[in-house]
Amino acid sequence: MEAYMWIIWLALFVIMLGLEGLGPELISIWFAIGALVSLIVSLIPGTIWWIEVIIFVVVSIATAVGLRPLLKRFLSSSEIIKTNVDSFVGKKGYVMKDISYLKPGTVKIHDITWTAVPLDTDETILENSIIEVVAVKGNKLVVKKVEEK
Repeated sequence: MEAYMWIIWLALFVIMLGLEGLGPELISIWFAIGALVSLIVSLIPGTIWWIEVIIFVVVSIATAVGLRPLLKRFLSSSEIIKTNVDSFVGKKGYVMKDISYLKPGTVKIHDITWTAVPLDTDETILENSIIEVVAVKGNKLVVKKVEEK
């Protein structure tokens, strides 16, 4: 059986790499590393198969416990990049049609016209006022009037 263990480790290595490629998490890569080390050990003449299995288990656990937190911290980005309509939050524009809570108006930001409602339900923002986008609610922008200096 020892003569064919290298085939088992090679197959396990390839399978684990394939599984790792299917998902975004670092899960099966540790077993692939363990299988690779066991594959190398299996090529040493006279190595008993159960020693290779122990090496596989120890290396897999050690790399998962030791390297996974480091790699997750290195690979993950804490910075969230706003895309699409979320990128308008914080941008300024101007009112094209009066805005009140009961009657949404229109604003123009970066040459794009949007339907908007005021942040304060009692507020009416008049045409040609400068606004800032506070949030996105459904298909409307929630805006507040910017005090002109």
